[in-house]
Amino acid sequence: MDDLNTRILAVAALDRVPMIEALIALDAQAQARARSARSGRPARLGSMRMNRAVEARAEAERLGRIIYFLRFRSPPSTLTDQDARLCEILAAKLQAKGQWTGEYSL
Repeated sequence: MDDLNTRILAVAALDRVPMIEALIALDAQAQARARSARSGRPARLGSMRMNRAVEARAEAERLGRIIYFLRFRSPPSTLTDQDARLCEILAAKLQAKGQWTGEYSL
């Protein structure tokens, strides 16, 4: 998951709309990885392929929560503490650029 945090923070320098678009692209990649890991022969329980699919789905879920926050400026009900910290960082960077209105404390 640290790799995902790094990828999310890498787009923090972008403006709000391009940032959301970049996160949507990351989400699409994670969903594609989840689909491709599940396709083909059925995977045995505990196999590497199945684990990759689970990890990719978890990444897509996290990205979805963060995208929701950035789009609607409101935390989703399923926001985790780790995601909340990332959202605060992103909102602070956007607020410094004048692209965030309202509160961002979660």
